Amino acid sequence: MDAPGGAGVKEATIAVLSSSWARTPQDEAGVAARSIAGALSRLAAVHVFVPGTGAQFADGAFDPAPIGAAPRPFTPYRAVVVETADGDDGEQVAASVASLARGAPVLSVGAASFAVDGVLDVGLGEDGGAGGGDRGRGAPAVHHVGLYARVHPGATGRRHYGLGSLGDYVLVLGDRPGVPSTPSPSDRARWLLSRFARSYVVVLEGGVARAWRSRSCVARFDVHTRMDLWILMAQAWAVVDLLPGGVYARECVESLRYGVPIVVPGGSAADRLARASGGMRFTSTADLLSCVEALGDPTTRETLASAGRDAADRWYGDPHGLIARLAVALDLPGPAAGGAA
Repeated sequence: MDAPGGAGVKEATIAVLSSSWARTPQDEAGVAARSIAGALSRLAAVHVFVPGTGAQFADGAFDPAPIGAAPRPFTPYRAVVVETADGDDGEQVAASVASLARGAPVLSVGAASFAVDGVLDVGLGEDGGAGGGDRGRGAPAVHHVGLYARVHPGATGRRHYGLGSLGDYVLVLGDRPGVPSTPSPSDRARWLLSRFARSYVVVLEGGVARAWRSRSCVARFDVHTRMDLWILMAQAWAVVDLLPGGVYARECVESLRYGVPIVVPGGSAADRLARASGGMRFTSTADLLSCVEALGDPTTRETLASAGRDAADRWYGDPHGLIARLAVALDLPGPAAGGAA
């Protein structure tokens, strides 16, 4: 079986092993793996592997191959990039990585349950560059690389049809993964509805948006597509994400790219985004209410929106910057030296 290929033929070849590649389009880990693989394809030939057995299949620019499929010719990889998810069998993943690496350095996207030579940190960078840091003596180098998080510019000039004539609103993302939508919002969302009863609060849970005022639901509509979500984000005056994604807080990044400040739980994957002056972080329900109240001040809101958009655009809105940071992390020639696909 031929090894799965990426875009173009480069001098170096890199293997990407992703346990989340084939998951739903909303899965953050899978989105991160695709973004990293796409950027790497501008620097080297990229072979994508996924867990399991079966035939190689076409998927966009790549032809992923199940790692447990029939034996394949040995490829001397320059590096192996591995992305794992919660619940993966660490020993099995380590064995798969070992079969690919054969002396090549192994870098993980986020933390790994086995020894790696480096970590590609897709969170917002804090060191002002892409150089490898260290987590302590003997720990792998950490390379802040960010990602490319696409948003549609057309969302800023549109209003979601479901909002009708409603006025300005704060958007609350309260999705509880795997839990069907219910008419009753989560506990913290209910506190927001009570505290800001005179304002419009749009709560999105389970793919269903409900607009509330005076603790009454005044509109209900489905959010079918990413564009629907982007429109809701772009038109809000703030986005409260009660359960940010665990990899890089995708919805928070997208909100900041639209210039909308965020309110997020402290200690979550979105914490760095808030601490980069893109919003506020809370550790209790009282904190949450205070943060949203503070964002009611236009000057505060505009200051945070500007700083947050600058940080998000730098680390998530610049595909060329991502490519350059990956080139440094993997010691590869940049596109100008190695050729672009």
